[in-house]
Amino acid sequence: MLNLWMIALLSYLVGSFPTSLLMGRIFRQGLDIRDHGSGNMGATNSFRIFGWRLGLTVAFIDIFKGFAVVHWIAPLAVFENSYPGNVLFIMATLAVVLGHIFPVFSGFRGGKGFGAAVGAVISYFPLAAPFCLLIFFITLGFTGYVSICALAASAALPFLYALITGLQGNMIDPTILTFFILIFLVVAISVRKRVKLYLNGEVEIFKAARIFRPGGGRDGE
Repeated sequence: MLNLWMIALLSYLVGSFPTSLLMGRIFRQGLDIRDHGSGNMGATNSFRIFGWRLGLTVAFIDIFKGFAVVHWIAPLAVFENSYPGNVLFIMATLAVVLGHIFPVFSGFRGGKGFGAAVGAVISYFPLAAPFCLLIFFITLGFTGYVSICALAASAALPFLYALITGLQGNMIDPTILTFFILIFLVVAISVRKRVKLYLNGEVEIFKAARIFRPGGGRDGE
């Protein structure tokens, strides 16, 4: 059994697992993804540099990292019942997201943390996941730009939590609601520069994904 800080450390190390970096070294003759595309180690740049198969693999593993720490690692806390479930969820989620953004195994240069956050939310509040994914892909169909999609999905999360919890007749946990708002703010801060470039027409988009508004560029993040 582990104490709360050990849970945080282990979650951070899981988040630090350099998925896309290993994919490049194993399947692309040692290619370092940090030197290509946007230089980001997240799934979007992996799609751009590696193609859809490896990109999808990176996305799945990054999401799984977030799911794993909440579903399996957080419950390892010693005297689990003495820790409120929201404390364990928040601690594990923060740690795995920070590990994804600042991975110790790859010089603290990682992704934007969105995939890991998605996995954590799927584990803790799975009812919101299909709605967030629907919002993500609808936004992708209109914009072809992943940063906008992440922003839209994370913005919907606090409202979905309040709505679904209320419809279930349960009490809304203000700590969790605040944390979901914080997740949105973190995503907004992390993508703000790229969203500004998108609005100014200065970045490329995923043309193939823009099914509701044909045209535009390619490979958007």
